[in-house]
Amino acid sequence: MEDLTIEEKCENLMNIVVESRKRFGKMCVDYEQKKSLMENKLLNLQLETISNYRFKPKQTLPNIEVDDMNQYTNDFSQEIKSRQKRIDDLKKRLKNTQDVVLQLKSDNVGRKLRQPLTAEALLTKAKSKHV
Repeated sequence: MEDLTIEEKCENLMNIVVESRKRFGKMCVDYEQKKSLMENKLLNLQLETISNYRFKPKQTLPNIEVDDMNQYTNDFSQEIKSRQKRIDDLKKRLKNTQDVVLQLKSDNVGRKLRQPLTAEALLTKAKSKHV
């Protein structure tokens, strides 16, 4: 090796540096890949752990029987419908009563028939018409 010139020695050293850089670069790439793989595994493990964890609610929900609630709701709606029908019937009867009252108020013949038919009443009425 001593018979090598300075240029050859320098070239050999440069080759050694290049080879070292190649190996170091490959090791860095491998390290980054392994590091990314491990980070992904850790993240997946954390996600799996969180997804499997059962959170306890602050307030427990009561156990509600859906069928019972549906039956209760249906009964309640039927009750409301029946009451609404009764209200509508009452409105109709009230309207009919109002119509009858208006007819009675405008009935002149009936009013005359309701007046007393005694002789004194007829004389009083006749006198009031002539005066």
